[in-house]
Amino acid sequence: MIASLQQAERLEVHVKQIAILIAICLIPAPLRPQERSPTTRTSANSQASSEVTLGERLAREYEKQAGLGSTPELDGISRYINSVGSKVASVLPSGLQYHFVFDPNPDFKSAFALPGGYIIVGGGLLAIAQTEDELANALAHEIEHVELGQVSRRVSELRKQKEIKNLELSEFLPGYTKEEELACDLNGQQLAAKAGYSPAGMLTLLETFKALRKGEPEEPSEKHPSLAERIAQAEPLAKASPQNQKPLRIP
Repeated sequence: MIASLQQAERLEVHVKQIAILIAICLIPAPLRPQERSPTTRTSANSQASSEVTLGERLAREYEKQAGLGSTPELDGISRYINSVGSKVASVLPSGLQYHFVFDPNPDFKSAFALPGGYIIVGGGLLAIAQTEDELANALAHEIEHVELGQVSRRVSELRKQKEIKNLELSEFLPGYTKEEELACDLNGQQLAAKAGYSPAGMLTLLETFKALRKGEPEEPSEKHPSLAERIAQAEPLAKASPQNQKPLRIP
């Protein structure tokens, strides 16, 4: 789908409105205390406690580096994101407990997974998502990086060079291969649907990202999937499913 300029402008207005809401929450406050196929799921038994410990440490480091604090508004948004993410994760066979850390930075228009079920979610992504279903599909994508063993595989590769206690946050920021990212899109779509969300949320979210580019072409890459590739993959399941999506319920 190619969005018109008018559609893109409406999307920008939506993004700005949510960004303003998030910006209002940015009140200074004290820091918080504190070789498998990419489509093969990781069972609960294979989730080493050391990875959970590592993920928690890296999440706390991220909070400190980003200067994340606690306000009633931010805590409300964090609880909402965790409720959506927990609903998605509740249908997984692994039983792994997931934790979602909200960074209200409006320039952070993405999310990324850490070991042990810790997911960092950017304020820019929340601003771009127009429905709860879109948010659920985005969180499901990140959950699948863990469930499909991709994060664990990265930990294993890194441990060949250093001890797990010395692994750094920056080593989990780069994206994954084209095959792995597309696997997370598709499996995430299916996971969101199983949790009761519309898989159309994946498609409409990707279309929003494309519309916000205003026709600017993407740099071709053999390592990462293009939006066109991701949209083409998301269309069949989205169009074969109910299109009704729930509105965002940001506190």
